Amino acid sequence: MKKTKDTAIKILITKVPLVNISKSVGEAQKYLFKNIKKFTSVHYIYIIDKSRHLKGILSIHELLKHHIKVRISDVMHRNVYVAHQGTDQEVVAHIALKYDIVAVPIVDKYGIFIGTVPSEQLLAVMYKETREDLLKISGVHHINGGTDDIMRMSPFRSLKHRLPWLILGLLGGMFAASIVGFFETTLEKNIILAAFIPLIVYMGDAVGTQMEAFIIRDYALNPTLQFVKYFFKHLLIVLMIGLLTSIALFGFAVLFYHDIMISNVLSIALFIAIISSMTTGLVVPFIFTRFKQDPANASGPIATIIQDILSVTIYFTIATILL
Repeated sequence: MKKTKDTAIKILITKVPLVNISKSVGEAQKYLFKNIKKFTSVHYIYIIDKSRHLKGILSIHELLKHHIKVRISDVMHRNVYVAHQGTDQEVVAHIALKYDIVAVPIVDKYGIFIGTVPSEQLLAVMYKETREDLLKISGVHHINGGTDDIMRMSPFRSLKHRLPWLILGLLGGMFAASIVGFFETTLEKNIILAAFIPLIVYMGDAVGTQMEAFIIRDYALNPTLQFVKYFFKHLLIVLMIGLLTSIALFGFAVLFYHDIMISNVLSIALFIAIISSMTTGLVVPFIFTRFKQDPANASGPIATIIQDILSVTIYFTIATILL
C-alpha cells in the first residue's frame, strides 16, 4: 500500500445521499428533494442498513422511473463495485473505468460505508497518474519522485545534475584513447583496422542504448520487474542481432577487401562488442535504479563510455590475437 496521501481516504467525499434499505422509492425521492442542496455529489443513492453497511446503490435516473410504493431493496443494485479506504487512488480510478461507473463507493474492512470518490476526483487522479507515467517513460522522472522541469529549474541546478556524469565520461574517453595507443603496433601493421573503429564502437553503443531505453521505460511501468528473467530475454535477442550483423559485416569485408583474416577480426569483434552491450544497456541502468539514481541522467553518459572502452578493447584484442 502506498502512503496515506495516495489512498482513497484522502479524496473521498461524504455528503452523498444515504437511504436505509427499509425505505420505499417514494420515501427516498422525498429525502433526495428535501436535502438536495446539502449533497456534494448526487450520481447515486447509496443504500445502507442500520449499521451503515453498504447494501446496494441506485442511480437517480433509476430512482425516478420506479413507482413510489416500490421497496428500494427490490430495485437497488446489490452487486456493488467498491474500494477500501486504503486503496491506492490509481486503483480506484481503474475500478471506475473498468466497470463504467461515475463514482466509486469507499468502505472500511467491515463493509461500512465511509464515502465516495466522484467523477471529478477520478479524472484528477487519472490525469496526475498519466502525467507521472509519461514523465517516467520519457526518462525525466527520478526514482525518488522528483522531476527535472527544465523550464522551471535554474540552469545551475540542471548543470549540477548533468555535469558530474559527463565529466566521468570525459575521463573515460581519454582512457579509451590511451587503449588505442597501447595497440599501436597492431594498428601500424594493419592500418585498415582504424577505418572500422567507429563502426565497432557505434554498434556496441547503439544496441546498448536500445536496451537502456527499454529498461528505463519498463522499470517506470513495472517497478517489480524480474531483472534476471528480463536479462535473459534480452540476451536471446542480442545474440541474434550480433550473429546477423557480424555475418553481414564479414560478407562486406570479404567483398571489398578480399582479406579473410581482416574479415574474421571484424565479424568476431563486432559480435563480442554487441554481446558486451548487455552490461551497459541493462546492468548499468539496473544498478543506478537500485541505488535510487535517475537512470536517464546518470546511466547514459556512464554506460556510453564504458561501452566505448569495452568495444575498443575487444576490437584490438581480437585483432592482436588473430593477426
